Amino acid sequence: MVKRWIKTILSLTLILVFGACGHGTNTKDVSLVDFTGMNKNDVETWRTDNNISTDEVKYAYEYNETIPKDIVISQSIPAGQPLDGKNLTITLSNGVDPQAEITLIDFTGMSLAEIQQWFVNEHFEHVSIEYVYDPAIPVGQFVSTSVTDGKACRDEPIVIQISGDPEQAGVAVTVPDMTGWTQSQTEEWANTNQITIDYSITMSETVPQGCVASQSPVPNSEIVKGDHMQVSISGGTQVQAIDLTSMSTDDINAWGTQNDIQISWIQCWNAAPSGTVYWNQPNTGTMRIGDIMKVYISVGPIPVADYTGTSYQNNFMGWLNSINDQYYQSANLNVTVSTQATSDVDDGVIISQQPNSGYLNPGSTINLVVAQHVDPQPTPAPGGLKVNVPSMTGSSESDFLGALQGYGMAAGSRTEQYSNVIAQGYILSNDTGSFDPGTAISYVVSLGQFKVIPQYWAGKFYSDLQNYIDSANRMGANVSLDATYQNTSDQNSDNRVKDVTGPLDDGVVHVTVWRFVQLR
Repeated sequence: MVKRWIKTILSLTLILVFGACGHGTNTKDVSLVDFTGMNKNDVETWRTDNNISTDEVKYAYEYNETIPKDIVISQSIPAGQPLDGKNLTITLSNGVDPQAEITLIDFTGMSLAEIQQWFVNEHFEHVSIEYVYDPAIPVGQFVSTSVTDGKACRDEPIVIQISGDPEQAGVAVTVPDMTGWTQSQTEEWANTNQITIDYSITMSETVPQGCVASQSPVPNSEIVKGDHMQVSISGGTQVQAIDLTSMSTDDINAWGTQNDIQISWIQCWNAAPSGTVYWNQPNTGTMRIGDIMKVYISVGPIPVADYTGTSYQNNFMGWLNSINDQYYQSANLNVTVSTQATSDVDDGVIISQQPNSGYLNPGSTINLVVAQHVDPQPTPAPGGLKVNVPSMTGSSESDFLGALQGYGMAAGSRTEQYSNVIAQGYILSNDTGSFDPGTAISYVVSLGQFKVIPQYWAGKFYSDLQNYIDSANRMGANVSLDATYQNTSDQNSDNRVKDVTGPLDDGVVHVTVWRFVQLR
């Protein structure tokens, strides 16, 4: 299935190479400049000055913690090379990721202004100040935060407690009309009057994004210092994610521009004809203005090369790893290897390959028969007869055990490890060299690619998933966990898994964990 092998990661560069069409000029004469650090308008100026069509220059977006929005991060063709009929993808920064998890610093001893500036610098969106009146705490000093484990996502609500002036507690304050105010203006008023504002987001067709959409209490109401009030900030126009697969690439770009959604093109191996848009994510639900829509486009199925008569390790595996590394590792090709004892062919040479031509869809398996060289007779050696045992990596376990028997060897210790290349039940490695007949040969069997079943882990404790990953890593899974926390008012859900994805191309399993937060 498509979702099984497409790895979504916002931390990877989104590069697309479209099929060229409608070139506006002889692109052999156009050399690429270094666009790094330029903005999108600079690239567009270069494109029009060189009479390059819009089909030949496409834009992709990714979140970036250091490069400002709309600044070029990378380009698919290096500077100095000719465009020469190729297609150029410019990867632009979409600014910081609003859902990234940030480690909070120790605010002890910091003033309100210093704390607020830190949150501004780290691009947090919903930080409220709550005043606590305690004579034992110096006025204006940090007291506590609603964040319990030292980490928080930029878009989650956070409450910071600050020591207020006890003499001001209970002093009446008249609530102003905040219509049209920005969040920073409401915070300035709240700090001056020692009022805690509980923020929420409301999508609005009429109120500009970032401005107050509603408030409670209503204007001219009277509250007292230390009280809470509710303010809803406009998130702008709500964008409905739709299925874009029936649209052309130009129409998809137009849809993104019309709805202020950044389109990131991801090129992948796929059964669909080259140039076909076959999936987009998200394709349902709502999006915020400025969000990234990932659109997946096919480069077609995978062309198969014939490696019969060549080295399995040096030739075939080099080709396979190259194919699997291209286009976001979307090929996901597997290989099964059986061995055939022969005295005529060198060890590791491919005797047959199926299929050995045509095209394969992602996730397909190539079946190989690899030579296992056997001397016509065992070679005597000083100290008695020795038998040479070769590497049988890629053989099925049954073939391996049969070969051991043919060599006059015994099966030694059997261990298991995960592998991204060798299919489950096939040999990863074995003892090699010259041995006395009857020697026990130890070997390692592949468990196949390590996977996490999302449906199983939903609702389980996060600590159980951590233990599972640790156990898998001891068996060669070589993956890590990246946890993002989402607040919940259900205490029974605390530290339980909400959803899990991966492992992705970088070997990371991404998990969302419920975190119980009780805000006052």
